[in-house]
Amino acid sequence: MNISTTFYKDQRAIALESDQARFLFLPDTGASLVSAYSKAREKEYLVQRSQEKYLRQPFDGVYVDAECSGMDDMFPTIDHCTYDKFPWTGVMLADHGEVWNLPCQTEIAENCVRFTCHGIRLPYLFHKQVTMPTDTSLLFSYRVENPTQFDMDFLWAGHTMVVAEPGLKLHVPSDCHRGVAVFTNTGRIGGYGERFSYPVYTDQQGMQRDVSQMNVRDGNCEKYYFENKLKDGWCAVRYPAGDVFALSFSSKTVPYLGILHNEGDFRGLYNIFLEPCTCGFDRPDVARLHGQSSTVPANGVYEWQMAINLGEGDVANNVLSL
Repeated sequence: MNISTTFYKDQRAIALESDQARFLFLPDTGASLVSAYSKAREKEYLVQRSQEKYLRQPFDGVYVDAECSGMDDMFPTIDHCTYDKFPWTGVMLADHGEVWNLPCQTEIAENCVRFTCHGIRLPYLFHKQVTMPTDTSLLFSYRVENPTQFDMDFLWAGHTMVVAEPGLKLHVPSDCHRGVAVFTNTGRIGGYGERFSYPVYTDQQGMQRDVSQMNVRDGNCEKYYFENKLKDGWCAVRYPAGDVFALSFSSKTVPYLGILHNEGDFRGLYNIFLEPCTCGFDRPDVARLHGQSSTVPANGVYEWQMAINLGEGDVANNVLSL
């Protein structure tokens, strides 16, 4: 593995690369992962915005008005909302959280890069360390510190925008049998909070559908969470040519998974969002109402890991053990 400083568009970047893959991070914008490139296949797996200038937003700006590509850390929320527990009752949490839009302190070591940012509206420290355990994989190690005497509820989601192709197949653990709708522009998976069977279900128009398959570019856009806690933390997409983009994560601390299919509605893109998360429903207070929660304890820490692997062949062989 080689670590170097470079540029992505007009932004300074840090590259981790091997003979087979290259990953790029932006330290001034949440240490976002903006590129996951397979040198072997000459293929970019993360969504790219075509414009030459990287589109930024001021703090508390609207996420979809920014670059909105690659993989961002959503923390401590996704939806713009207010914190609902003492002593931060009524504090407004920024759209898609704070971390994606904060500058990071950066430390480059021999075999890893460490990023740290300080919370603005909640008093946390957010640490992310990245390294390449193999020539085709990237490992994230996260640590959030709460220096206060009060428990701090949060939501983290690895907001990963992956390029899709017709015939792409979503693979998830075998215990994922039911999805819960949180957004749909067509109503095909039902209204907010409605359950549907996975992977095959009958949609609102009475048509049977396999939601694990990406459809033709028909303008459909929908997001859902799996209702169960995952026993095994992973998900992957397999392309028609046999290449695989796989995410692995520590299911004890990241027990939920969200998926968003975008078949042309959002920005005219054709992609799939893979979102491992500590709790679902896009905001911590609503997640709590559904029996889900994640908390950094008073004077304590919350730690988790996630890995990306750019592989091929059998999906199971591309899932890293965390």
